Amino acid sequence: MEAILESYKDRLDEEISKRKSEIIGSESRFDILVEKVRDDLSDIGKRLLADFYDELVKYVEENKKNFIENNKDKWEEILERANSLKEYGLYVAPVELLKEENNTIPILVGVGTFTTTSIVSKLIFKKFKFISSALVGVAAYFGYSHLFGEDKGKKREMLLEYVNDAQDWIETALDNMYKIFQDAFV
Repeated sequence: MEAILESYKDRLDEEISKRKSEIIGSESRFDILVEKVRDDLSDIGKRLLADFYDELVKYVEENKKNFIENNKDKWEEILERANSLKEYGLYVAPVELLKEENNTIPILVGVGTFTTTSIVSKLIFKKFKFISSALVGVAAYFGYSHLFGEDKGKKREMLLEYVNDAQDWIETALDNMYKIFQDAFV
């Protein structure tokens, strides 16, 4: 039976490798990519758990008929627990943890530059120049964002770590499914 568990972990490894390749090669916007990866991981986990559940039930029904006949209550409990795990036991962390981008500092830099430019233009030219101050403020915002913001490489690395964590969660769910059925394998 452990061979079946290992085959599902191998399938998971293949799926995770595909997702990592997609992440590395993707030119999509980060927020769109994060949503897609999370949905893919959730679907992969649910599908693997459902397939694993079906295969374990089939194995026990075909090879351990005497266990089912002698332990009907225990078998029903196993099926109930395993079905609950299949339906609700997979947790993939919310992507909001990755998508949060802290725009506070660039905004403050932009507003501060706008204010400073407005004051300086009023002092020097005795006239408030809104358009030039606004342009300088916007330029400061984007300049700070691009110079000091997180680069794509860091974001991709964070997303790859997220995928690694999700793989661990899915493997744990598979292990838990196996443990539920373990009494029937004896």
